[in-house]
Amino acid sequence: MTAKSLILTLALPVLLAGCAVGPDYERPDLSAPPPAQWTGQAAAREEQPQLAGAAERPTLAGALPDSGAGAAWRWWSAFGDTTLDALVDDALVYNNDLVAAAGRVLEARALLGGAQSARWPTVEVGGTASRAKTSASQLQFPVPLHNDAFDVSATARWEVDLWGRLSRGKEAALATLVASESDRRAVAQGLVAEVVRTWLQIRELQLQVALTARTVASFENSLATVRDRYARGLVSPLDVHLAGQNLSAARAAEPRFNQQLNQARRRLEILVGRYPAGTIVASDREDPDGGGYLLVAAMPEPLGPVPAGLPSELLERRPDLQAAEARLHASVARVGEAKALLYPRLSLTGSYGTKTREFEDLFKSGTDAWSLVGNLVMPLINRGASKAQIAAAEARAEQATAAYRQTVLEAFAEVENALDQDVFQSRQERYLAESATQARRSVELAEDRYRRGLDNLLVTLESQRRLFNAESQLLTTQRERRSARVNLIQALGGPWETAPALSLNDPSGTAAEGVRP
Repeated sequence: MTAKSLILTLALPVLLAGCAVGPDYERPDLSAPPPAQWTGQAAAREEQPQLAGAAERPTLAGALPDSGAGAAWRWWSAFGDTTLDALVDDALVYNNDLVAAAGRVLEARALLGGAQSARWPTVEVGGTASRAKTSASQLQFPVPLHNDAFDVSATARWEVDLWGRLSRGKEAALATLVASESDRRAVAQGLVAEVVRTWLQIRELQLQVALTARTVASFENSLATVRDRYARGLVSPLDVHLAGQNLSAARAAEPRFNQQLNQARRRLEILVGRYPAGTIVASDREDPDGGGYLLVAAMPEPLGPVPAGLPSELLERRPDLQAAEARLHASVARVGEAKALLYPRLSLTGSYGTKTREFEDLFKSGTDAWSLVGNLVMPLINRGASKAQIAAAEARAEQATAAYRQTVLEAFAEVENALDQDVFQSRQERYLAESATQARRSVELAEDRYRRGLDNLLVTLESQRRLFNAESQLLTTQRERRSARVNLIQALGGPWETAPALSLNDPSGTAAEGVRP
């Protein structure tokens, strides 16, 4: 074989290796295209609830980092609680779900490395040494009875990717890596939001316990007043029993709130990777030596308004949508990989080495040997099985398309619901604050009229119960309103970081090397 023909033999497969069969990925049209703006956004702009004496924080857009690769948007720091900041940091390091998600990224990265390696030649180096003895009775001529053979060679094997089977496999592996990294980011975002929501619930339950203690103290004073009036013959024993029943009912609320508080603490401990002992200190404002009571008896101010952006931007922001699209991309690439099985597969094997009968003659001039072998395999009998694989791959791609569209619709619904929740919870908090104010005034009037004998005890007891319920509902709604902002941030999906997410065009990111929200 001349040098020219050898070059042509090697170059032809390389020239043919760019022909990839199967469909190229394109983002599918949505079954329900999004509107120009969120339907709940207009109501959110009109609704500017301001509680008496309390102004909302500035918009959270101002909390975004100006520059710096990997600088995260630490929106939870707007609550101004360094203990919360530390809890989030611990969760991003020690939470087992997040560690598992990072492990899946590493697994996908390793599989991508394997898919990339399959496109390149494999090289093996080996050697043999043998000795054989020939029976003297079979020899007709005097030749040596013992034959020695030694060889050392390097062998290279390469499957020429004529129809893109290997490149489609790499494309699918890369898309799977992008999906795994997007899943990790989604887990991190959900984890941060859950830590903050649990922290808010702990704050609410601490305030509920404190409210119950104040209510019990107030009811004890009322019972003392009734007993004093009974001792002076001004009221009947019925009033004493009614006041005692009111007090016992208030006392019964305290163990319920304490149980819920311990459960919330244990949930937070699990989120940050600690043993669920129910003893975690969850706030700067918590007295560690005071049985878990708050030093500041108020819920934190709500986060500022969150820029909702455009519905069309959600596809690029939410990592769960990016993961669903990457899985769709991988499914489409697998279709091409399956179709390539219908076409011939060409592989080249080449070896070069040295062979000799004497060990000391290895690597001497004139002992070299080489070979170049081309192997072409055409599927014939198993084409039915290959077509079945293609049909299955196409069906999986259709499933992934439907799953992607469904995920997008659910994401749109989450944002719309979060916008509604933000508006309605703000309105509800305002009305409940007014209700609590009226209830406090009613208790003052009822107690005064009872002391002067103008009303019976039932009016006072009912006023006290209404005040307790109004203040308790207000605390719950305050927590729900602050959680609604957290839900909106999570539903919008960011911007959570300035560093670009791992993409199909840049698989060399460091997503698995560190965990960030």
